[in-house]
Parts: sequence; structure tokens; C-alpha cells
Amino acid sequence: MQKSKKRYIWYGLAGIIILAIAYWGFNFLKGTPLFKKTNSYYVFYDKIEGLNNSCPVTVNGYKIGQVMDIKFLPNNDNKLLITLEITNEFLLPDETIARIYSMDLMGSKGVELIFGQSKKFHQPNDTLIGEVEQSLKDQVSVQMLPIKNQAEELMKEIEKAIAIISYIFNEETRDNLEKSFASIKTTMAYIEHSAFSLDTLLVKESGKISRILSNVESITLNLRNNHEQISNILNNLSTFSDTLVALNISQTIIQANKALTDFNTIIEKVNNGEGTFGQLLKDDKLAKQLENAAENLDKLLKDLRLNPKKYVNFSLMNIGRTVNVSDESELNRRDRKVIEKQKRKDEKNRDKNLEKEQDKSEEDKLKSEEKSDMSNADIQFMIQIRAASSKIENDSEELQGFNDVVELKIGNRYKYYIYPHNESSQTSYYLEMARQDFPDAFPVAFAEKKPIAYSYGLGLLAEKGK
Repeated sequence: MQKSKKRYIWYGLAGIIILAIAYWGFNFLKGTPLFKKTNSYYVFYDKIEGLNNSCPVTVNGYKIGQVMDIKFLPNNDNKLLITLEITNEFLLPDETIARIYSMDLMGSKGVELIFGQSKKFHQPNDTLIGEVEQSLKDQVSVQMLPIKNQAEELMKEIEKAIAIISYIFNEETRDNLEKSFASIKTTMAYIEHSAFSLDTLLVKESGKISRILSNVESITLNLRNNHEQISNILNNLSTFSDTLVALNISQTIIQANKALTDFNTIIEKVNNGEGTFGQLLKDDKLAKQLENAAENLDKLLKDLRLNPKKYVNFSLMNIGRTVNVSDESELNRRDRKVIEKQKRKDEKNRDKNLEKEQDKSEEDKLKSEEKSDMSNADIQFMIQIRAASSKIENDSEELQGFNDVVELKIGNRYKYYIYPHNESSQTSYYLEMARQDFPDAFPVAFAEKKPIAYSYGLGLLAEKGK
């Protein structure tokens, strides 16, 4: 009897274990966690697009719960109430959206939670905002609808264009087009012949054209270099023309005629030997006397400049009174020593003046020799692109990336040059290239590594060529 009781007890325990395993397995298959606490949340949908019980609830692809129940509410506008079971490890912020979406291409559905940005959280059994993802068909329809409308409008435009083309290109129009093409062909033949003739002319006269362009360039360069002088000349002409307008021309002409008549009368008297000027012209004696007087006056002035004390009375201070002396023999020994000392001082000053005059003449001679040396110096040309009071670094944006820039400090300013060359015919080409980056660039000549005006350099180069 004891054995049979034990056996039934074992059977009961085995049955309980089997039921527990079956319950666990059933919930496991459903995805319900047995040992985790969950919170329930509710969502209303108009349609659920094939969502079923046990469908997963995910956040960023990670499963945090499942769909526990789906109820149809005929009394609430036929809406569907979905119950979501979510582990209590996750708190849902306010404004969290529960969106039904397709998990794969086979159409498996799930619920994706899109958290809101609020710092407040939903309580269990709260209602979430429901949203349904568009199906692939709906997405394709939405994207294809504008293309469909555009295609229909395009077909209408093509029909109109075909109708217009059919109306234009009738038999008469085709004949006119054939005639037009024939005229165009003839015109092209004439143009080709003219181009050939023009090319031949350019080849023959290329030398003349080059010289003409060079002359035009030289003229424009001179005009630019002498812009201020030309402006002054025009201003003077304008002032002169205004003055002429303001003058009484007729009265001026009458007075000029009268002055010419008087002048002619004077000339006749001079020719007849009348008056002082007439006698001067007729009598050589007076002219010789004037010439001798001029020579004597010149000698007197030179001697006066070199020996000024010789022609000036000496005034000496003698205990508060002034003594004027015209004869040195009247002076005492002390005054004579003073006068002799003054004479020696005057002689020294005269010698210094003579040395200064000699130094000045030698300096003028050196300047003339330097000018003649510059005429024999090698002439080089460059394009000046910048001038600044402070130094510009080589990697500065002001130099536009040029690495071979020549820098010269002239006075208190720094000047920068590019494109050194020896032929003046190359200057226009380099100037055009430089002005692409530096619109204010202009050419400069160099003699003995010293900058000079471009026109002056051209003049020196022309003199060397002679």
C-alpha cells in the first residue's frame, strides 16, 4: 500500500513538471518572458496592415517586447486596439510613436518605437501615438505619380510639336529649304575663297602689319606716359580759347596794325641813322666803346667778388667810437696788424671759393660721364606689378603665387618686378600676361641694374643701335 501511494505521488509530480514545461514552452514560442516583469501600453490604429499577436516590438532594431492582444472596436469608429507588453527596463518618453513597419521583404510586420525628446516618461497602461508605415506599393505610387503626370504633359507637347512640324514642312517649304541650302553652299564657297585671299594677304603683309601694331603700341604707350602733359596742354588750349573769346579781336587787330606802322617808322629812322640807336648802328666807334666798357665792368665785378675788402672802407671800433679810414698809412701798428689778418682771411675765403667752383665743375663733368656710361650700359626690361611701403613676403597673396619676383628697395618703398627680358618687342606680350593677374602692371627699363623710365630705356636702346 505504501508503494502504490509513492508511485501516485511520483506520477503527480511528473504531471506537474510536464505541465510547467509545456506552459514555459508555449510562452517561449510566443516570445513571452517568464522571469521578466513587463509593462502594458495601448495604441489605437485605423488599420494594422497584417500585424498579429506575438509580433516583436523593437527600438532601433532591438526587441524590447511584443504584441500581446489585438481587439476590434466596432463602437469606436471600427478602430483596432493593440496591447504592447514591454519589459520594465525601458521607460518610454512622452510623445513616443509606435509605428507599424515591414520587417523584411516577405511582409513580416512589427512595431517600432520612435522615442520623443521629452524628459517626461509614460506610465504603464498609457496610450501611445500610433502610426503606420507606407507599403512599398503606396511608396511607388507616390513617387511615380509626378512622373506619370509629367509624361502625360510631355506626350501632349510632342503631339503639338509633330502637328506644327507637319504643317511647316509641306512641299513648298521643302522646296524653299532646298533653295536655301543651295544658297548657303554658294555663300560658303565665296567665304572660303575670301578667307583664302585674306590669308594670302596676311602672309604677304605680315611684316607691315607687325610694324604697324608695334608703332600703334609705341604711340599708345607714349600717350599713357605723357597723359598728364597732354591734359595740361588741353587745359592750356581751353584757357587760351576762352581768353580769345573774351578779347575784343577787332580792336586788338587795329592796335596791332598801328603798332606795326609805328615800328616801321622807327625802323626807317634807324636805317637813316637818326637817333641814338641809329647812330649806334651806323657808327662803330660807339659800339666799340660799349664793348670795352662791358669788358672793364666784367673785370671789375670779378675782382670785386674775389677781393671785396679792396673796394670797401674799413670801419674800426675804438673805445665806443667809429673811425673811418680811407688811407692805411693813417693807421697805427695795431690796426695795421688787424687789417693784414683780415686780408689773409679774405685770401683764404677766395681760395675756398675757387676750390668750390673747381669741385662743382668736376662734379658736372662726372655727371656727364655717368650719363655717357649709362648710354653704353646694357638695357633690360621688366614688368612692375607692385609697390609698397613695407616688404611683401614671397608667399603673400598679393604676388599671386609668382616665385621669381625681383624685389628692389628704392628710397623708402619696395618695388616688385617679373618677366625680365632684353628685347623691347617682347614687352607687350609679357605686359598682357602680367595684366591678367595685375591690372595696374606697367613696363620699366633697367640700366646698370637701376630702374629708369621705359621710354628713356627705349631711347638709349635706339642710340646704341645707331
